[in-house]
Amino acid sequence: MFLGTVIAIISIIETNNDYINLPDDVIATVNDVIIEREKLDTVINLIGGDKRGGYTDKDQILALERIIEEELLVQYAYKNGFLSADDNIRKTIIRSVIDTIVEQTISIMPEKETLQEFYKSHQEIFATSEQVKIVILNINNLNNANAIKKIWVETNNETLILNTIDNITKSNTPNGYIPIFTLPRLIGPKLAKTIDMLKLNEISLPIETSSGYSLAILKDRKAKQTPSYEEVKEAVLQEYRRRSRDELMSTLLDELKQKAEIRKNKNLY
Repeated sequence: MFLGTVIAIISIIETNNDYINLPDDVIATVNDVIIEREKLDTVINLIGGDKRGGYTDKDQILALERIIEEELLVQYAYKNGFLSADDNIRKTIIRSVIDTIVEQTISIMPEKETLQEFYKSHQEIFATSEQVKIVILNINNLNNANAIKKIWVETNNETLILNTIDNITKSNTPNGYIPIFTLPRLIGPKLAKTIDMLKLNEISLPIETSSGYSLAILKDRKAKQTPSYEEVKEAVLQEYRRRSRDELMSTLLDELKQKAEIRKNKNLY
């Protein structure tokens, strides 16, 4: 059966890179290496299992591209003597190629001026976002919620509120500063939006929730800050190396694709 498939593929004569006449059980060939449909089915079934709506046509196209890239890396590894192995350890071979590229980038030690220029061009990466200190108080009825607001406006005394109002609870939010972009996930979008509009030491109006009402108090706010190069120079170096690694990998795969003869089955799309 395998020999028959090979003969069928060899007999195909086309002038473009997408071959509609590939056998149905073949999704592509890469430098005459046959990639069977079963491999794609396995990958997209895994994708579909992780997504509520199952896999899409886009997922299928991306999965095929990843399989082709995997095969290119395996062939590259064999050609360059990274490992001599069979199909059972293909992932080990790919990992070896990636690790080799990572080692190349780790060994990169650019000049200080280069890193400083990189920092200037990417300052937003190293900036700290706006941060807030907050207190969230929860109560089961509106009258008590209004009483909480009244006590805070008059006294700014959190302890007095907790000791005066029955059935009040305090949300388990961090005591320190919280990056403002994490608030919707942490306390919900309604309260997060409310906090964004509060002034320092101001308490919000009662916000209705599924279990009653919540009130937010803004205790402090730190504006977005951009640290100096010296404060984050180690992080700058790591980000520089990470981008260099990604660029090396992308360049390698582009070169391999240009040199390879890749045929894709159009029936997939």
